[in-house]
Amino acid sequence: MVKLKPLPQRKVIEVLEKNGFKNVRTRKHMTFKKRLENGKVLTTWVPLHKEISKFVLKYIVKQTRKSIEEFL
Repeated sequence: MVKLKPLPQRKVIEVLEKNGFKNVRTRKHMTFKKRLENGKVLTTWVPLHKEISKFVLKYIVKQTRKSIEEFL
């Protein structure tokens, strides 16, 4: 099993955009959305911090249905 570690915000955003997520709003957090082929919409939030904690990163991985390895 791969251990998560905090990542820079720009790295998390790069992975999301590479996987088809679009930034739809920026306030206290950046909101990213992606529409799936079946019409379902995946939504996740990235806080406006230089580094994203392991806890928040786990939540983003779960919401985006991506593997942890894609974020490493």
